[in-house]
Order: sequence, then C-alpha cells, then structure tokens
Amino acid sequence: MPEMSHREQAARLGEYVKGFHAVHLVNIGTRLGLFARLAESARLAESPGGMTAAALAESLTLHPPYVEVWCKTAYAYALLDADGEDVFRLAPHIGDLLGDPSHPRYIGAYHTAAVAHFGPDMERYPEFFRTGETHPFQAHGEDFTRAVAALNEGFHLVTVRKILPSLPGVGGMLEAGARILDMGCGAGGLLIKLASAFPACTCVGVDVDPHAIPLARRAVEEAGLAGRVSVEALDGEAFRRKEEVDLVTMFEVLHEIPEGARPGVLQNCREALKPGGLLFILDETYPSSLADLRKPEFGFTVQTAFNEAIWGNVILTREEQEALLAGSGFVDVRRDLVAGAFTLLTARKG
Repeated sequence: MPEMSHREQAARLGEYVKGFHAVHLVNIGTRLGLFARLAESARLAESPGGMTAAALAESLTLHPPYVEVWCKTAYAYALLDADGEDVFRLAPHIGDLLGDPSHPRYIGAYHTAAVAHFGPDMERYPEFFRTGETHPFQAHGEDFTRAVAALNEGFHLVTVRKILPSLPGVGGMLEAGARILDMGCGAGGLLIKLASAFPACTCVGVDVDPHAIPLARRAVEEAGLAGRVSVEALDGEAFRRKEEVDLVTMFEVLHEIPEGARPGVLQNCREALKPGGLLFILDETYPSSLADLRKPEFGFTVQTAFNEAIWGNVILTREEQEALLAGSGFVDVRRDLVAGAFTLLTARKG
C-alpha cells in the first residue's frame, strides 16, 4: 500500500472513533425501539414521510432533546434520511437491517451484543494479555448465550431457507426426512428452524455450554418439536454414534473447538455419518499471509479473531481446515464464500 500522510492516518483513526459512536448509536436505537418505531410507522402508513424527533420521543415516552440529538446523529451517519429540517425516516434498507428483528438480514443484535458483552471483554484484554488466561464462551453466562443466539437468528434462517437446500442432493434429503446432528447447537436456533422447515427430519444437538442446553430444551418444547428434536449436554469428543445421521452441521463452531480436540470431534462426526453422509461447516477462514490480512473478504474474520482471542478461539487457515478434514477421513471437500465474509465447507464421509 502507498504510504499514508500524517493527515490521512489521523483521518483514519478518526473514522475508527466514529465507528465506536455509530455502534453505540445503533445499540441505543435498537434497545429503545427507535428503529423499530420508525419502521412500524412507515409500514402502517401512519407517517409515510417520517416522524419528527418530538413525535418519535412522545410515541416511546422518551426525552425529546435526547431523541433529537440521536436523530440528527443517525442522519449524519446515513442511517436516517430527512424531509425538511425535522422529519426523519429510515434510510434505504435500514428497516430490514435494524428495524425488524424477524428479517433474515437483521443485524441489530450484533450491535447490542458488542456493547453489552464484547465491550466488557475488551476492557479486560490488558489483564489477559499479561496472564495468558482465557475466558471461554461457556463461562460468560446465560445473558451472553442468549445474545449470541439472537445475533445468529437471521443467519440461521438464511442457512435453512437458502444455503442448505441449494447444495446438491441436500434439499431432497431434507424433504425426504434426514436425521441431522448439529454439533455445537447453542440455544437450539438452527435445530428448531431445520425441524420446522422440514417436518420429516429428526434432529439431535450437542453442546458444552451449560447455559445453552436449558435454553435449547425450553425452545424445543415451546416450538412443539420435542418428538423430533433432542439436545444433549455433551463434549464433541465424548459424542459417540455409529452411522446414525445423514447430515452433520457445524455453524460457527469449528473455530471455537479447542485446537487439540478438533481431530477427535471431526472423527466423531465422521463416525456418526452414514456412508456418503455430508458434513456442513459454516465458519471463518483466517488469512494465510500478511498480505491477505488487508483484503476485504477477510475483514470480518480478522475482527472475529481479535474479538474472540481471550475466549481461547483460534480461526483456522484454509490449509489447516483442509488438512484437518482430510486427516479426519473426509473427502470431496468443497468451499465457497458466503455473504462476502464466511466460509462454507462441505465434505463427504470417506
């Protein structure tokens, strides 16, 4: 890259500070329902041109001067548009991204998790840098587990509706009634969506997070799926099944498995699959070189690796992923880039 001037470097650092404020602004707008209220108003044609800050504040019983500052800042950050000087509306696509938690592309939950959970972790980084200790995912508590489940909600939906059915032979297998193992099922979001979308399927999920298992079991019961979906509190290395499932899913899990445990977990996944069964992995891939660290397609991966460093998570490079799969007895390994940031890996039982 060409050398940057003093002014350009200062401007870049200023943009990083702006990003910090933007994350907090989105978190506030999400928690207080500001985005949702503007989206609802437009949807119901109550105020098709938008709302004044005063009207928005009154509708949510909030302090008008603060809401006005929020609206003007959101406008400056291009999250809101305006008619005239004081009527605000959501900028294009913000209603989907931040105003509707049921939308598959909704990402407001990521901002709230960043403020409530990732930020406090970052506060402790100097301490962990000195000691080398870790604070693993499952030690964060139930609120953290809920927050991560919420931020994965939309991606689970896209996986079930679009990604999995588009894979060769998988759509028909799901329709016919596959038996599915979700390795690292968390609070059960992917399991429930799979079982709901494909009524002939039966699913089992396993996870080591003691906070996730009760949440998953409760969600399965509430969804009326207890007859077809089960959840076990079990380490992947301890999971033992012999040719029982057609499909194994690992959604944002591979990089969370301790490095020494990965071969055993993958071998157990292979053993659980029927002959020719499919392993489906959605994860990140870490750059193999310094040059790749600055490429846009690795931006989210680099961010995730830093964000999860003290959790003990280590994201694999492409070479490490493929060596792990081959060493665990998988063949026909295929990869694709999803949403410009995530790696989709599929492999067959060899």
